[in-house]
Amino acid sequence: MNPKELYEKQYGGKKLISKTHFPSLKTYFRSFDLHREDLALSLLGSGNKCLDVGCGNGSLVFRAEGKFEELYGIDISEHRISEAKQKVMEQFKGSEKFHFSTCNINERIDFPDGMFDVADSIAVIEHVFDPYFVVGEVYRVLKPGGIFIAEVPNIAYLKQRLCLLFGKLPVTSTPYNWKDVGWDGGHLHYFTKTTFCGLLEECGFKILKITGSGLLAKFRNFYPSLLTGDIFVKAKKK
Repeated sequence: MNPKELYEKQYGGKKLISKTHFPSLKTYFRSFDLHREDLALSLLGSGNKCLDVGCGNGSLVFRAEGKFEELYGIDISEHRISEAKQKVMEQFKGSEKFHFSTCNINERIDFPDGMFDVADSIAVIEHVFDPYFVVGEVYRVLKPGGIFIAEVPNIAYLKQRLCLLFGKLPVTSTPYNWKDVGWDGGHLHYFTKTTFCGLLEECGFKILKITGSGLLAKFRNFYPSLLTGDIFVKAKKK
C-alpha cells in the first residue's frame, strides 16, 4: 500500500475514528483549550502567498483568508482536496483566492523556488517517509526570510515518558482503530523539541519560537518540551 492509498482509505473511506481522552474534563475546560489550528493561525502572520502543506479539507486555509492575498493548499488525498474545492464553490463563490491541488510531498512540492511568504505544516511531518527531504522542499519554495510554522506530536511529553517508564507504547495519534488506518494512525517518526528544532536548523531554518497547543497550554508552555503534547515551531528561512 502506498501513502496515497492509505490516506484515501482513512479519509475517503471515512475510517478515522478518534478517541478523546477525558471528554468531560475537556468540555468543562473548553475555554482553556488552545486548539492547534488556533495556535497555527496566531503564528502565521500575513503576506502575499501562503502554502498549507497537508491541508486536508482546507480548514486552516479558509480561516487564514484575511491574512493573505493568495492561499494554496496541497494534500495527498484526492477526497480531502475535493472537499476543499467544493467549499470554495459553495461558501466562497468560486473565489480565485484559493488554490487546492493533490500533491505527494514525499516526491516533490509542485511549486517553483521562492514562491511563498509563509508555509505551514500541521500534523504532517510525522507521516512522511523522509522528513529532511520534505522540510527541504518547504525551504525551497519559501522566499528568503519566509516563515515556516510546523507542528508534530511530542514524544517527550510527560505522559509519553510515563508510558515508556511502565513499558507501554506511547500513542501520538488520536485514532484507536489502528488496523484500519495504519500503525499509530500512520505516524512514522517521533520527535522531541530538540530533534525537531535540529531537523529544521539542519535544513537551513532559524528557530524563532517554540510552543505547544492543548488544554491549559498557557500554563504548560513555560516548559513545552515536557508539558505539551505537541511541539509548534515558528522558523525563518535564512
